[in-house]
Amino acid sequence: MDKTALEQTIISYQDGLYRFAFFRTGSVEDAKDIVQTAFINMYVKSRIKKITNEKAYLYRSVQNACLNYWRDKKPKSIPEPSDLQAAPDDTSYPVLLKEQYNVVRSWLRRLPEEQAEIIKLRIIDELNFTEIAILRDEPATTIKSRFKYGIDKLKQIMKSKESYYEMF
Repeated sequence: MDKTALEQTIISYQDGLYRFAFFRTGSVEDAKDIVQTAFINMYVKSRIKKITNEKAYLYRSVQNACLNYWRDKKPKSIPEPSDLQAAPDDTSYPVLLKEQYNVVRSWLRRLPEEQAEIIKLRIIDELNFTEIAILRDEPATTIKSRFKYGIDKLKQIMKSKESYYEMF
């Protein structure tokens, strides 16, 4: 992979990978570090061996880095939205995105973990079902059914009065 190809790959995938990492870490800086490291690792590996599916490679790398992030922190649970490391006065991070993150995260926490993860991958990270199946090493039909059941449950959650007040 030459530098021009690397630049094009970064332009194509960095925003999606950043969202992917941020929704798993809750930290702006850690998400940026994880994504940057994934690009560096891909570049180094591509000089040794051809990477056939860059998108899948990058998402798998970021997913593994996020798992390592939590393993290293050894938390008792996923942090609450109020525990996010991004400060409200951080001008590099839009406050509206943080508010949306808090609402969406609270809704997704009410779903089974597998369904919530697939919804995040499909809607937030904009991966198609085949890409999610490759990333999770599961059949596409399983991915589709978990997505459908998760969306159905999410619709019920969003219609509830309690969820309405979370938005404000």
